Amino acid sequence: MKQEITEINAIRKDFRKVDVKFALAYPSGYQVGMSCLGLHTLYAMLNARPDVACERVFNSKKDLPTSIESRQPLRSFDIIGFSLQFETDYINVLRMISNAGIPLRSRDRGANHPLIIAGGPCALENPVPLSEFVDLFVVGDAEPVLDNLLDIYLEGNLSPRNLETLSELPGIYVPKFFSEPVKRVWCKNLEEAYRPITQIIPQVWDESPLMPVFGKSLLLEISRGCEWGCRFCLIGYTGRPMRNLSVKTALSTIEEGVERSGVRKVTLIAPSLTGYKDLVDLSWSIVNLGLELSVSSLRVDCISDELLEALAKGGQRTATLAPEAGTERLREVLNKGFSDDDIFYAVEMIQEKLQNLKMYYILGLPTETQADIEGIVNMANRIGSLGFPSQGVRLSINPFVPKPHTPFAWEPQLSLDYLRKSTKYINSKLRKNPRINVEGFDPRWGAIEAILSLGNNTIGKTIELSAFYGGGLGAWRRALKETKISIEKLVGTKRNPDAVHPWEVVNVGVDKEFLLDERNKAFAGKMTPACSIKCSKCGLNCN
Repeated sequence: MKQEITEINAIRKDFRKVDVKFALAYPSGYQVGMSCLGLHTLYAMLNARPDVACERVFNSKKDLPTSIESRQPLRSFDIIGFSLQFETDYINVLRMISNAGIPLRSRDRGANHPLIIAGGPCALENPVPLSEFVDLFVVGDAEPVLDNLLDIYLEGNLSPRNLETLSELPGIYVPKFFSEPVKRVWCKNLEEAYRPITQIIPQVWDESPLMPVFGKSLLLEISRGCEWGCRFCLIGYTGRPMRNLSVKTALSTIEEGVERSGVRKVTLIAPSLTGYKDLVDLSWSIVNLGLELSVSSLRVDCISDELLEALAKGGQRTATLAPEAGTERLREVLNKGFSDDDIFYAVEMIQEKLQNLKMYYILGLPTETQADIEGIVNMANRIGSLGFPSQGVRLSINPFVPKPHTPFAWEPQLSLDYLRKSTKYINSKLRKNPRINVEGFDPRWGAIEAILSLGNNTIGKTIELSAFYGGGLGAWRRALKETKISIEKLVGTKRNPDAVHPWEVVNVGVDKEFLLDERNKAFAGKMTPACSIKCSKCGLNCN
């Protein structure tokens, strides 16, 4: 039996008084889903329409998928919308569909079944691996297209002609009617983007497994996109350009939001927080309202005493940095132009103002050598000599996963043997330092993430079998063997830039020639300035 969850601000509508019953499906658990601002945004957007009732459904390993608000089974909704945030959640998408008694494949569903749609960063990255199971994908931001999609749906329900009409909308990829790359749609002005002010807050104890990652907090998006152009990073190219919310709008949203949601904490959300030029002013304004403040990763060369003092006053005790590479040479390859001294200077400020530090590194990057791995160890030991508490420095070491639409999309993922040996070496050199804790993503899952990021529709059968076999690493090994798919052949070798690849069904707006030029610059050790909304170098018309 499902655990009942007490919440503030959940919306419950009478299904008899609406035209569309929409299940907002998150293919992971409640805690992870409720930490996602996108989920809160879509929930508020959909329920703002009087003709739509939107309820949330999360993945559960024990129970059949039913909605939080009214315990309605997933199959009773008209539309099921999946939020695709992580590739490894794809098996949960299929499980939720199958466990609801709905045919898995789009071709086997008819007018008596829900329309199944999907959006989010993974739909923008490469929707093809799920193309046999999902009726349509939203490619880009929801705001420019969601209302039109619902209106057309209401006009024609689930007839084949209606799906074809939906495929003609900007930003909509319907695999059945695909003819040319679908252009990403994006909200050009963040001031006009939808901001959920009345957010759902679960009333659970602080250590509850249901408590969202940020606790009882108002989530606020202060920017979209990222200006830095790190060459391995998906959002740096699929989210261009960076668009900011004004401090005035942010503060008015916060003041109204904390009152409606009954919280005293604000979490600022952005792919590049320290790229937000008014971050210091906004942070001090928040803490001067008597509110707690939480932020995510900070860029090394944008940290200041003033910012850290505001975070400390707001109750933040851990700062997160992402050097990604252990040497200045490799950071230049990545287009991260800060030195070892810049890192150490930022860390010294953090140690003085806050209590703990988390640092992200990537193993197996293009051009990586043993010297780069040694650089991670040397920097960690240097940081470990500072006055952080025991286990106060966390190193998250994760495998490189080549991502579509980036300059490194054509680069290979290095072998599991190399990644394991490199991880083991780092651990052996740091395990005696009491201040350092090394953690990370299992490289076997990194390989699976890579095939889901880069693969075509033949991967769909592998995903289906893996879900059927339980979804663990053993299940994936069995599924890959039965479908005769070689990870080494798919992601362990360089891909031909001149070939047409599965992810090219999506046009994110960035020219392939620009990405290849960035790739060449990477191998030449050349940097590229931060993205400017006034330029047109990448091919995206930002104006």
